[in-house]
Amino acid sequence: MWVCFAMTATAQVDAYLSTHSYGFSLDSGFDARTQDSLKVRLQGYRLVLQAEGGSHQLRFYTRLPLVWIGFLNRQMGLTHFFLEGGHGAHLLAGQYLRTGDTSYLHIRDKVFWKGLLAYDQNRPENRRVFPGGGVDFERVNACVPALSFLWKQKAPALLHYADSLLQRYEDTTRNCDTLLTLIKNLKEDFVRRPEDYKVGLGEYFLDYQDIIFNPGTCRDVYRNRNGHMAGRLLAFAARLGDPIYYGEFGEAHTLLNEKKTMGHLINTAPGWEGKVCAVNLYCYQCTSTEPVSNWPLHKIEPDILQHFLPLCKEDFTLFDVSGLPQYSAYGPLLIIARGQH
Repeated sequence: MWVCFAMTATAQVDAYLSTHSYGFSLDSGFDARTQDSLKVRLQGYRLVLQAEGGSHQLRFYTRLPLVWIGFLNRQMGLTHFFLEGGHGAHLLAGQYLRTGDTSYLHIRDKVFWKGLLAYDQNRPENRRVFPGGGVDFERVNACVPALSFLWKQKAPALLHYADSLLQRYEDTTRNCDTLLTLIKNLKEDFVRRPEDYKVGLGEYFLDYQDIIFNPGTCRDVYRNRNGHMAGRLLAFAARLGDPIYYGEFGEAHTLLNEKKTMGHLINTAPGWEGKVCAVNLYCYQCTSTEPVSNWPLHKIEPDILQHFLPLCKEDFTLFDVSGLPQYSAYGPLLIIARGQH
């Protein structure tokens, strides 16, 4: 009797997945069937959180967000998204999207941003897509250029001290300690006369605050940053007021079944309870410049190999697992990427 029940349960899983699996490519994105299913599945969610499973260094992560952003923008009203970076980098990337000037991109791999610019140029002005804000710590390569950009917009004599500090550090900031010294000096001057900054910076006042008062620091690379990231994402979302957002972060931040992750903290925040749709990602036979690991999904890896993988006929397959309660703790959607690098 027990064997019969087990076989029946297995057959039920296979039957469900056979009608809830959707192959797609990075070039063509989601087809009409997939889009129709996703529009139903995502109703009621406020954040679609794509996990970077396997490794940060897998190159397809420069293109996968474009599939999601294009779909969510056209079908569900998305106009802002979040990535694992500081506000300085996001501010400059936004300027790139507005101007097409690549000098604003302080990022080695520009594939995603160039793809988004091409997409935006074919959208109405009020439907274009921009970064929602930097939720992670400020990185050396983008923070000082971003601050310099802000001061070049409006740098009245009243704020000469802060401007002179930036000029001093603009060409010499190469390490974390130097950046932290600069930020410390800028914060001290800001606290002494915030109203001067509010008048002097005008429309850029909040951007300036978001950079210099970022609670994370470049010393936090290998520390638990989830609390800071969750708090900042919620604050940016409240300021923007969009119907839905997209984010892509390392899988250690997106898991819903771990209480200290960014995904869990947002998903249990007041007004956001159950509003985060986590999209986990499992890499099969993927290769990268660093070891590829699917460690957050190890508990269900045998099921993935037995039930999911045989249905993967394309490089990428999206699974809706919302009807299988044994996987509910992981979120309603799972992507399997095969043979990627």
